[in-house]
Amino acid sequence: MMAAPIESLLNEICESEDPIEELKRLRTAVLATPVSGLRQAVTGARLEIIFAHLNTNDNRVLQALEPIQLAQNYKTALQSGLNHPDDSVKVLTLTQIGRVAAHADGVTQMLNNAEILRDVIHCISIERIAVAKEAIAALSKLSNTKAGLDALFRSDLLNKLKDVMLTSDIIRYRVYELIVEVSTVSPVSLGYCANSGLISQMLEELTGDDVLVRATAIEMVTNLAQSEHGRQYLAQQGIMDKISNMIIAAESDPFSSLYLPDC
Repeated sequence: MMAAPIESLLNEICESEDPIEELKRLRTAVLATPVSGLRQAVTGARLEIIFAHLNTNDNRVLQALEPIQLAQNYKTALQSGLNHPDDSVKVLTLTQIGRVAAHADGVTQMLNNAEILRDVIHCISIERIAVAKEAIAALSKLSNTKAGLDALFRSDLLNKLKDVMLTSDIIRYRVYELIVEVSTVSPVSLGYCANSGLISQMLEELTGDDVLVRATAIEMVTNLAQSEHGRQYLAQQGIMDKISNMIIAAESDPFSSLYLPDC
C-alpha cells in the first residue's frame, strides 16, 4: 500500500530544487515499507537526482533494486555517488557496486563501464578508511571472475592502480591489501597478481630502510601465506629464507621488535 506514496514522493523530489521536506517524508515511508514494496516503487526512479541527497540511512531504497537493475539503469547515479563530496555517500555507492560485482550478470555490466571502475580504484586513495575499505571489497569481488581479473590486471585499470599507489605509503599499502586479498582466492588469481609486478614490489619492501614500512610488508606477507598456494609461491620466491635470515639478524637490530614482534 505504501508503494504509491513512495513513487509520488520520488517524483516530487525529482521536480523540487530543494527537496528537504520531501526527503524526510520519503525516509519515513521507506522505513515503514517492506523491501518487496520498495522494489516496486523505485524501479525506474531517477536515482541520480536522489543520490545528491542520500546518506547511509537511505540504503533501503537502493537495496530494493536488483543488482542487475543498478548496473543497467543507474550507471550515471553510481558514478555521481562515487564522486559525491560526502564520504558517506561514497561508502553507500561502493556498497551497491559491491552487490553488483557479486552478481554474475552484474559483473558483465560493470566491466563494460571503465569510468566507474576507475572511480572505484580512485576511492582507495580517499582519506577516510571506510571509503577505501568498501572500494577494496568491491574490486575484490569483481576479481572473483576471470573477466574481472582480466579487466583489473590486463587493461589500463592496472595503470590506474599503480598511479593511485604513488599517492602515499598508506595508499600504496591499501593497494597491496587488495592484491593480497585477490591473490589468496586461487592459484589463478595469484598468477594474475604476480604477473602485474605488484607482489614483487611488495616483497621488495621487506628489506626497506623504513621500519614501519617493513613491518607492514611482513604483515602482508603473513596474510598471503594463509593460503597453501600463497605459501608455495613465497617459498619459490625465496621469501621464507629471507624472513628466516631477518629473524637471525634481529638479535643485533634494536628495532626488530617493531617488525618481528615474536622475536
